[in-house]
Amino acid sequence: MGSVLDYGDRQSKNVTRRIFVEALRRAQYLDDLSTYSYVGFGAYQFLDFDLVHRHLGIKRMISIEADERLIARCHFNAPYRSIDIVPGTATTIIPTLDWSHRSIVWLDYTQRLRSEEMADCQNVALRLKPGSIFAVTLNCHAGTEGSRRDELARAVGAEHVPIGITEAKLGEWGLAKTQREILTGLLHRTMADRSDGAAWQQLLNIQYRDDARMQMLVGIVDHPDLHEQIIGCRFADMPEVSTDADPLVIDLPSLTVRERQALSKKLPARSPTKFAGLSERDVAAYAKFYRWMDATG
Repeated sequence: MGSVLDYGDRQSKNVTRRIFVEALRRAQYLDDLSTYSYVGFGAYQFLDFDLVHRHLGIKRMISIEADERLIARCHFNAPYRSIDIVPGTATTIIPTLDWSHRSIVWLDYTQRLRSEEMADCQNVALRLKPGSIFAVTLNCHAGTEGSRRDELARAVGAEHVPIGITEAKLGEWGLAKTQREILTGLLHRTMADRSDGAAWQQLLNIQYRDDARMQMLVGIVDHPDLHEQIIGCRFADMPEVSTDADPLVIDLPSLTVRERQALSKKLPARSPTKFAGLSERDVAAYAKFYRWMDATG
């Protein structure tokens, strides 16, 4: 389920969230985004709910909350009265929701992919109307060295482990690549089983890290009747968009406010170099994503 951790100071998570919302904005070519429903795990911070309401005008919002101890706190902290806080797990709540409208669904998990999350994703994919957008966040920490493949097989079922996946291929960001392959295959198969011609089209493939390694996959439910309109959304014009296995990696350096202010004055620049004792890698990472970060005071 959604985390109750405070993401307010997690730069890479915040950048990921803002890139997601900007991609969503392009879907307004399909329809007035205020007619969409938003379903997610708001916890008691509701950071993504705040963004989709203020930036996209979405009013119909549902927050699924599995921790009964947090329900009262969630109600108190909900920033808008149009957020419906529904106690329960995604597994139990998803089948009960009204799927008659186009929806934006973000299942923001903090754990690695397991059969439970796969079932949730399949349930959503079976119900989303064409033109809807589906996002999934997963932990992609590599796991225990020497047991990574066995851990993956236990988590998702041995039959879902892609052919050729070895222990070595699951190190570093390897699990992220494998989880994307498993989840993408599941979504393609699930939509192919539908009778309405729906199909999965990936929009974002992000790997990011503040402390834990995380990944976010985002896609749109395509349909022959909507295909030209989806092309008209011009998602591909966003440099951050990825329709394949090549990820956008967000791993931001920890900078002081003074360092950010001084560095920002030199941007945009064609070829950032070392600056104020920072490595070229850190400068390049900041230069790539500074536009998505909070402005410095």
